[in-house]
Amino acid sequence: MSNPNYTPSMLATIKGYDSFNKDVAAEIAVKIGKSPRSVIAKIKSLGLPYTVQRPVRKDGSPVSRKAETVAAIAKALDMDLNDLDGLAKAPRSALIALLREIP
Repeated sequence: MSNPNYTPSMLATIKGYDSFNKDVAAEIAVKIGKSPRSVIAKIKSLGLPYTVQRPVRKDGSPVSRKAETVAAIAKALDMDLNDLDGLAKAPRSALIALLREIP
């Protein structure tokens, strides 16, 4: 019989936390001698709530899809999203400038 990858004491350490994110997983990994990626996989396999870190741009602003920006423009102009078909191909900076200028 093979040894389990996670001992009962390791699992108890993981279950001792009430919320999980990348930083908590790294902390647990150091405590139990596993990689943070392995700990995240175990947290998810146990069905515990794991909060995924949202990607950010170099300037710290959140990453958003151009389609979301186009949808916001359509809503601000009270237009049907289909009427703005193709606008998502415009540069992100142009879409943000357009959205910012809508009263």
